[in-house]
Amino acid sequence: MVNLDLYFREGCWLCDKAEEMLNGLKVKYGININKISIDSDKEIYELYRFDIPVLEFKDGSALHGVIKKKDLIRKLEENRE
Repeated sequence: MVNLDLYFREGCWLCDKAEEMLNGLKVKYGININKISIDSDKEIYELYRFDIPVLEFKDGSALHGVIKKKDLIRKLEENRE
């Protein structure tokens, strides 16, 4: 099981691509995605507006922007419970 936060914005094609990759790996890694719209909070917006999508993992690490599948798989392996 891997728990992570996905910071996204509606209409962001990179965000859609990241979510699509996560969904493709969901069964294998038991991914639980907590989706957070950066438009829901001014502080979150200011923090992530130039970095979305942002995948934040339990260990405090993150992937952002153009996310490569190999990097995502490595992070999922590192954060597996």
